[in-house]
Amino acid sequence: MYLEELEHWERIGAMTAYRDREARMRHLVVESLMLLAALPEPAAPLLDIGTGPGVPGLILKLARPTWEVVLIEAGRRRANFLRHVARDLGLLNLGVEWGRAEVLGSGVLAGRFRTVTMRAVAAGSAAEALAAPFLRPDGVLAVSLGPTAAALHGTRRQITLALPGELPWRREFLIIRSTELDPDVSRGTRRATDPQHRGREPEGRRRKDHDGR
Repeated sequence: MYLEELEHWERIGAMTAYRDREARMRHLVVESLMLLAALPEPAAPLLDIGTGPGVPGLILKLARPTWEVVLIEAGRRRANFLRHVARDLGLLNLGVEWGRAEVLGSGVLAGRFRTVTMRAVAAGSAAEALAAPFLRPDGVLAVSLGPTAAALHGTRRQITLALPGELPWRREFLIIRSTELDPDVSRGTRRATDPQHRGREPEGRRRKDHDGR
């Protein structure tokens, strides 16, 4: 149902950069599910920052219905899509917050989450600065790594998926515990850089949606 609804919304206006169902299945759904093998347990409650069409947060919620998951999305149209899917599927304990993480981190979501995820939203200290206000003392930040990404701390976890008739499919994730965050970031003295990093988003999560935002 998720992919069907995504395709319907795509016909109205771009939601992702992937133009066929096979690509959406592989890069949105399967790669999100690969993250499950990298996350330390227990992983919930989980927050997904810059979730776009729900990647990976909504996909993880569909795979783990009992988890409490909150999705943050700055694009109004994508936030509306997420609420629509959550309502149609009757998903419980799923929150959708329309806004920027830099603002929401000082509100009721602060310090609540065991896991914060991000996919192609920010890198390095910028990602840590976005995540830090939301993490519990025992929490972790989980981000996808590109093939040339450098990591000063945290644990790299490579997940391999063998599909019939295909070469093994590998994705690498970086898991950073709250105690490993840069001390300046943990104290909130370093802020995330302005959303120049958003331009790296492969899902086409443009910060200016077709609704005029």
